[in-house]
Amino acid sequence: MKKFGTFLALFLCVLCISCERPVTTPVETPQLEGSFIEAVPDTVTFTNSQVIYYGGEGRDEISDCWVIQLYTDMELDEVGNPIGPGVVAQLVLNTKFNEQQGADTDLLAGTYSEMSNSGDINPGKFLSGYMVTLELPGMTVEMADGTFFAHIASGSTTMDYDLLDEGVVSVEKGKDGQFHIEGVLVGGKFTKRYFNWSGTIDPKVNVPEETSNSTLKQNLTDIKFAQSQLQDKGDYFYLKDETYRCLLLYLGEESVDMSSYRPAGNGAVLRLEILVPWSVDYKTDGIPEGAYTMIPRNIDTSIDRDKIVPGAAIPGLPNVFAAWKVSGSWYYDLVDGVWGETYARIDKGTITVTNDADGLPVVEYDLEDCQIPSRKITGQTSLKDLKFI
Repeated sequence: MKKFGTFLALFLCVLCISCERPVTTPVETPQLEGSFIEAVPDTVTFTNSQVIYYGGEGRDEISDCWVIQLYTDMELDEVGNPIGPGVVAQLVLNTKFNEQQGADTDLLAGTYSEMSNSGDINPGKFLSGYMVTLELPGMTVEMADGTFFAHIASGSTTMDYDLLDEGVVSVEKGKDGQFHIEGVLVGGKFTKRYFNWSGTIDPKVNVPEETSNSTLKQNLTDIKFAQSQLQDKGDYFYLKDETYRCLLLYLGEESVDMSSYRPAGNGAVLRLEILVPWSVDYKTDGIPEGAYTMIPRNIDTSIDRDKIVPGAAIPGLPNVFAAWKVSGSWYYDLVDGVWGETYARIDKGTITVTNDADGLPVVEYDLEDCQIPSRKITGQTSLKDLKFI
């Protein structure tokens, strides 16, 4: 067994040298007799870090993305998983856009607060935490992404995640080039996470190449979709007001494997996200009849709160192609379970659901991709054999 000099949890982390700095412990405010006393957790002083610069990621020059991974000293098992006791944290920070798309650490200095909505990538914001599912050979793994804390119990390699979505993070750079990071963040466990780290930053650069959001060369009409699958995504935008419910509809050709929550195999797939009333039970009610119109995204990819209502359809999220992160409405061809060369981010159009003479649901789609001029994707498909996941 080796000492925890690097951290591997589906990615490698690089050890950064930390320097000593006095630890400040939050002072408890005196409480009136009989009042509620909030438990104040200990401040976690991290000793190791890795910093990754992802650049603008096709964000229309709004901001740059930096990922800071912090962790305490732990040992690794034979496959590289950290063994507790210990704590891991990840911060995803949006900084000012760097026209040179280089890892200028001076741009990291600043204060970061929570997102104003699910698409807020403006400078000075941190990305809220969320869970992703990875399908690996012979197994399925769930892990956190975005901003999160994770505790690892003594002798264990299992991470107990807390997905963080409120609070503030401060990054300071001293005259000697040393950085100090501290913050107070709160998430799903409703516990304030006080933390700090000090040391030098030697960022790893991972700026992706610019990728087209649509490769269609011509209009697509009347694709022979033979299968359909419906999933309930619930309060997808985390509004917490029960004003809508997001349903995910997949249409696939006969050759596509639709047995799991993510299509596999080979063939054309149409991925559509629509918003229905919160009261809809998707397995009983299916998709309510009506027209669902694509709502516009803002330049920062966010969607205005007043547009997130039943009757809306969600356009594709730009520049996100990873299978476990893709969001909104897309068309793509699968080749051996992965995206082929033909795909398109849906940007405009209407999805109409009606019942035929036998009372079976039929979906008609009249869609446009994000190109200028746009290519159209149109057709009609029966949902008579609709599967529920």
